[in-house]
Amino acid sequence: MLYTSDLPNLEKLVETAFPDIDLQIETNAQATIDGETERRLRNGHGSDLVASTLAAGDVLNYLADLSAEEYISAYQSGIMHKIAKDGKNYFIPLPAQYYGYIYNVTLAQENGLSVPATQEELLAMLGKAKEKHIGTDENGSVFVVNGTPATTAVFTIAAKIPDFFGLSDGIRWLSDLTDGRASFTGSLESCLDLPLKMIEKEYLDPLPFAYASNSAPVLEKMSGGKLLMAFDNVTMLDNIRKNSSYEFDMLPMLSSEGNPAWTVSTPTAFLAVNKALTEKGKEARLDACRKILGLLSTPEGQDAFMMDSGAGYSYLVDYTSASDIVPGGIRDCIENGYNYNISIPNDFLRYFGSRCNSVLCGQTDTASAFAEIDEYMQGGIDQTATLIGTIDHDMIVENYNVRLEETEIGNLISDAVRELTGAYIAVVNGGSIRGSLYEGDIYSYDLDYVCPYDDNIIVLEVNADVIRSMLSNSLSAMTLNAKIPGGRFLNVSGLKYSFIPPAGDSPAQLADVTLPDGSPLDEKAVYTIAVTDYMAGSNGYADNNGDGYTMLNVYSNDTPKAENVKLVQETEYTFRSVLEEYIVSHNDEEIVSQIEGRITSVNENE
Repeated sequence: MLYTSDLPNLEKLVETAFPDIDLQIETNAQATIDGETERRLRNGHGSDLVASTLAAGDVLNYLADLSAEEYISAYQSGIMHKIAKDGKNYFIPLPAQYYGYIYNVTLAQENGLSVPATQEELLAMLGKAKEKHIGTDENGSVFVVNGTPATTAVFTIAAKIPDFFGLSDGIRWLSDLTDGRASFTGSLESCLDLPLKMIEKEYLDPLPFAYASNSAPVLEKMSGGKLLMAFDNVTMLDNIRKNSSYEFDMLPMLSSEGNPAWTVSTPTAFLAVNKALTEKGKEARLDACRKILGLLSTPEGQDAFMMDSGAGYSYLVDYTSASDIVPGGIRDCIENGYNYNISIPNDFLRYFGSRCNSVLCGQTDTASAFAEIDEYMQGGIDQTATLIGTIDHDMIVENYNVRLEETEIGNLISDAVRELTGAYIAVVNGGSIRGSLYEGDIYSYDLDYVCPYDDNIIVLEVNADVIRSMLSNSLSAMTLNAKIPGGRFLNVSGLKYSFIPPAGDSPAQLADVTLPDGSPLDEKAVYTIAVTDYMAGSNGYADNNGDGYTMLNVYSNDTPKAENVKLVQETEYTFRSVLEEYIVSHNDEEIVSQIEGRITSVNENE
């Protein structure tokens, strides 16, 4: 099963109940289970149990029909009807996460900030906090939202629940939208009013929206008292509480028109079975999946998953939680029935969130973005895929391999950057590689998953000391106890390096650096090296921007400029566009990428 985190309690429950079943969880680098899960299915690499945001369209052809399974009746009919497709059930809903405004109770009480009951009072609270520098970070923000499209979609929709989606007009509009009789334009633009006001008043930093960033440091800043408030889920609230001496709670979504406040919940994922298991010879694996889903559909299974995930609401009929994990600030809403469940198909969730991001970071206006959303809903956007080329074998991103070791796909992208820029050396940070390339035809949309970020490639002149410092930073987020290794790990072309693996809480250490032929770096030479402007400080280095590559800083004025570094070329290339051009230009030959010993680990005594 591919999931965003380990599930130790669920694994233990399954393997205790069924000693002949080994449930293995592969953790996923994405903040949400999304399109890469679907691409795996289509290309024969799907996991047995498929955890996804709500999939639709031809993806359903790769999922087994669960309609006849007994455990389907264990779930509330409302949610099962909502997620059924053509009368068939392909999914069960995993327990839901509550979302809301996480706030620092200690800072609020110590500084006389009243708990808001309306949107206007919320904005006034943020304004007073900013004015008095209470929970205000170095950017002047008092509120944070990570900018992933999924989170942005939930945030903007949730802002309209008390005054639209939770009312009869919103219910009718949603029904009409489903039937093609309504549009977003003229009805839903105001969902961006609240975040736009926050940005205008400088309560909210728009930068994470520009980069669809899941690295906005919600945990670090909230737990350290550097921010007063964040929009996030109960799992984040729990993590903040565990890592802070401050007291925190969660507020519901607030009205600007005198309506009751609402809580918001979304299933952590929808769980399905890979249809490939219905083929002859795979009966045992299919039976194992059925047993696991059956066990998960019991109170014991729900309890185990909720302990692992921090989810707070189960869709089982008459389920009573074994623990009280509902924050006090939203309990009244839940008890009074004001909980709105958001279940949005995966493809639309991504698109809607990405267009909202473009408005919130100032890349486009609201009218244009919502016209595009309407076109998308009506199927009017030309999504014809361009065939780029072919590859002869799979190049897989899994288990964070591009953040831990040399990989074929990391070598391919690094080689593409080096060839097209003409730099002597090219490096690609592993966190920018988010999807696999699969054997056969490669289409333009595939590269959107492989390299989703739009950082531009630049070329610098550096010396040997800068290269060593850069590689040391590359290894600094590799720690033995880290569940998710840092994305700063560098894939390389034109270099070879070795490292001593991490030990305990100590990160990996750089052992040696050479040129590809094994010869040492020339201490007197100047090397051209292709990196991204992100690494070179284009966004600054606050909030983990730049991944700590201050030794390459040529842009940020808030951090000392790098020594022995000179900017020699700015390009409009991104990793995605470089990879596309490289594949197209090599169309008349076999594209080869293999493990060559560019990156190796060594024992400390070697």
